[in-house]
Amino acid sequence: MNRLFGARNRRRRPLAVRHHARLRAAVGAGVATVLVIGAGVALWPLLHEAVRSHPYFAVHEVVVRSHRRLAPDALRAAAGIEAGTSIWDVDVPAAEDRLRHQPWVRAARVRRELPHRVVIQVREYRPAAILALAGHLYYVAPNGRVFADVAPEDPHDLPYLTGLTQADVGGREAFGPRAIRRALALLRAAAHVPGGVRAVSEVHVDRSRGLVLLPVRPTVPIEVGWTEFAARLALLPPVLATWNGREDALGGISLLFDGEVIVRTRPGRAAGRRPTRA
Repeated sequence: MNRLFGARNRRRRPLAVRHHARLRAAVGAGVATVLVIGAGVALWPLLHEAVRSHPYFAVHEVVVRSHRRLAPDALRAAAGIEAGTSIWDVDVPAAEDRLRHQPWVRAARVRRELPHRVVIQVREYRPAAILALAGHLYYVAPNGRVFADVAPEDPHDLPYLTGLTQADVGGREAFGPRAIRRALALLRAAAHVPGGVRAVSEVHVDRSRGLVLLPVRPTVPIEVGWTEFAARLALLPPVLATWNGREDALGGISLLFDGEVIVRTRPGRAAGRRPTRA
């Protein structure tokens, strides 16, 4: 029996030794891991600062893309990104916000390209008309947004929107913005009518009668109202063809009544002809 139990004890002893060895190895590995993590946490601020301030990550180039009117240097200055700044210090959301506050910028995107390039991409407004308001001129975007002053050196060859006041545009009531959007819709409709007015000089806003279209040729005011622009302008080509060569006799055209065109003549220019309906 002693031999039997003695042999069993001898077999168990190596198993226990191996178990304790594995336990000691696991504990040692855990302690080493904790030490490494602790050292990393302790050294991270120093490592982070070393990487952030390293000259390798200094901004060497600020690339501006998709600009048209705005100068690249002006956009760089607006973004506030200077050469030599660490690329990690570039505040992308703040730079994009500053760019969006520029009058001509519709949308802006700033991104880092490691190790030392920053790319600015902007979308500019494209003016669709010029708003004449209280002696000043402003560009109007196709969506109706009044976004920038018209400088003396800027292009002026766009349709003018007239008849609105500061109170209409900047007051509490929404008449001005609605009227601007309606005027832009009228311009789009006029551009798609075959045989109609080819170019528009002005759209005048009249609170009581609606929108008045002033073509480049013939130079006659055309009352269109507020709605149904396409249907009303479609009545215009045959009338203009009838008066072709006698445009000087036209005093005005009204499209305010459904299915009718009222032509007013100038006194003495059409042999005393009275206003006619077509």
